[in-house]
Amino acid sequence: MDETWTLTVRAFTILTTDNPSFSVLLFYSRLGSMPGMASLDWDTIAILVALGAFPVSLALTRFFMYWNSAHGIVGIDVHKLARPKIPEMCGAAVPVTLILFAVIYCLMTGANWIPFTAYSLVVGLTAVVGAVDDRLKLRGIFKPLLTLFCGLPLLILGLEFPGQVYDPTLRVPLFGGYHLHIIYPLTILIVISVTSNTVNMLDPLNGSMSGGISIVSGGLLIGLLLTGGSSSSIFLYASLLFSLLGFFYYNRFPSRAFSGNVGQLSIGASLGALAILGKTEIASIVAMFPNIQNSFFFLSRIRRFTEHRELKARPTRLLDDERLASSEDPAAPLTLVRTLVAGKPAKEEEIVSDIWGLFLASTTLAVITLFLTGVML
Repeated sequence: MDETWTLTVRAFTILTTDNPSFSVLLFYSRLGSMPGMASLDWDTIAILVALGAFPVSLALTRFFMYWNSAHGIVGIDVHKLARPKIPEMCGAAVPVTLILFAVIYCLMTGANWIPFTAYSLVVGLTAVVGAVDDRLKLRGIFKPLLTLFCGLPLLILGLEFPGQVYDPTLRVPLFGGYHLHIIYPLTILIVISVTSNTVNMLDPLNGSMSGGISIVSGGLLIGLLLTGGSSSSIFLYASLLFSLLGFFYYNRFPSRAFSGNVGQLSIGASLGALAILGKTEIASIVAMFPNIQNSFFFLSRIRRFTEHRELKARPTRLLDDERLASSEDPAAPLTLVRTLVAGKPAKEEEIVSDIWGLFLASTTLAVITLFLTGVML
């Protein structure tokens, strides 16, 4: 245990140098020669490899910040009185990093390439949908429809290679498994569309999405480690966590980089794909409760899929002291943020902390759910 801990500390030291692009190359060049590497279990190796996603995502986010700013790809931070221009679509760093490290892990460990291919295609396709939406400003109905088809790689490869992509047995806490050989495959497309769009809908404030989904992925990673999840699933959750943290560094309050649909949709799709690949379906639903709650609030009032830019009234208003208050317009949609400031205006960073608190609570329940999944009445 001491040897593993020492190795992890040494790896983290290498990965947190001032030059992340060089450090990740240095890390992998040394990984095979580190003392005790051969004796490590696969879970530890998976996390060590995934650690490299942090500096790569960090470097890519910084690259997109400069590139997008230079090419006029910017958005207005409407929750600041100064209304600063912030580079958009920087969340593209996350799907690029996820796909890159899926390839690296397969090459380094000889892992089964089929589930990793399905995962990478889902993440890549939703990123493309998001990028197209960022540039062309699609109508609200198109994102749910297009992301529905982004789940096809999981479905097709799962049918072509039975048992290697998904297991059609849904495990319910305390009640055991239910074999859904027909229904389960059909729900895959819906899962990817729902998770990608619910994450897309809850990113109104600096760091709210990247921080919240970091909590979700980190919690589910811990749950898998404690319950004996597969090394591949552990790696994918770890790579999502560290990729998000690299982006979060620039996306946190006050944000210097916005995610854009390209990041939001692909991150949500990644969670959906991991729920299927890692058999964490029920736990993922529990962990994403703040996203689900926000979507329910919004759709219950608006009753249709629509973009925030198409709304006639905003859910919140900015006060002179930069606090956010609930909108007084009866036509304004109901959102999670609006409910948090109803009757009590608050600073942006305070609201984000409240959202993270909700994610922390739901993710804690999700970890408990993972434990209960293996217990039957």
